[in-house]
Amino acid sequence: MATTLTFLLLLLSGFSPADQSRLRTFHLIEKMNQSEARAACRTNYTDLVTVYSEEDNAALSDLVKNSTDSPWIGLYHSQPRAKWSNGDYVTFRNLTGDCGTGLCCAAVKADGSWESLKCTENRTFMCYKQDATDLTFSYSLVLKNLTWYEAQSHCRENYTDLVSIRDQTQNEEVRKEGGSSIGSFWIGLLRDDWEWSDGGRSAYRNWAKYQPRASPSNCTYLKWNTVPCNNNQSTLCYRMHIHVSAETMNWENALDYCRKENRNSVLRIESDLDQKEVERELRRRGVSGTLWLGLGQSRLFGFWIWTNGISVGPFSNWVGGRAPEAPLSQNCGAIDTEKGFKWRDRDCRSKYRVLCEEN
Repeated sequence: MATTLTFLLLLLSGFSPADQSRLRTFHLIEKMNQSEARAACRTNYTDLVTVYSEEDNAALSDLVKNSTDSPWIGLYHSQPRAKWSNGDYVTFRNLTGDCGTGLCCAAVKADGSWESLKCTENRTFMCYKQDATDLTFSYSLVLKNLTWYEAQSHCRENYTDLVSIRDQTQNEEVRKEGGSSIGSFWIGLLRDDWEWSDGGRSAYRNWAKYQPRASPSNCTYLKWNTVPCNNNQSTLCYRMHIHVSAETMNWENALDYCRKENRNSVLRIESDLDQKEVERELRRRGVSGTLWLGLGQSRLFGFWIWTNGISVGPFSNWVGGRAPEAPLSQNCGAIDTEKGFKWRDRDCRSKYRVLCEEN
């Protein structure tokens, strides 16, 4: 196989490591068709790359700026499916009508029902932000008329994302907050017929003009053009450095488990990018519940440290917005997927699955 451009090479090319989490690394390999590319990525790495954000897209573009062609990414044509912009599962819908074939996006009308529109139409839109202290959501109606994709970018830059709606109660809350909108307003529901090779729950799209094209142009390369899958392109793979145990165990046993085989330690989350990678990976795998992190509390001094001896900070993601303080009987740290992926203190004798870092 041709020389692999690993993440270390990014440092030599002037790419800032602050722009990319250490938990997911990108790799550029030789030209092949899309089927061969998927097989090569799954054999040697994790899969073809999934693009989650504008930051991902910029990092990948920088990596391949000297390449002679634009490489495969993992997006391919599939069956139409509804999805929320932030990756939430679709558990509630209130749609009336249908925008037809192809890309459709949802907008809330004055009566609380949703209409299905072409995503290129201009509408006001509803963003949300999650409160770190009590895990409640705040909603913000933005009175700019933008396309759905432009609205998504605005919400991600200034809030958390376009709002997702899980039940009738939340639908009513969103309807009331949007009362000042003239006409319907975008929410985060998208229906499209493009999926990611690894099952990643990313609604990010950056289509070039007049894209996407359907069959026979069923595969995508990084310039966000669709082409036949039997084309030969260079290939972007990624390696995920997160391992999730299949079995539950206490925290002490989790330490031993993560030191075995090809693993470094129990997972550390050192930045907002690391946190996002963990959330994306757990959503991709459909993992829920509480999982051990490499977090422990000093019983002598009361502060929290990672298993490599480094104190927590400056980034943290504790439920309530601050670290649990001594005296405590729960001196080990975990992440809770059902509480907004927040960190919590837990009894070290409790048994949970564990997150490990892999080489």
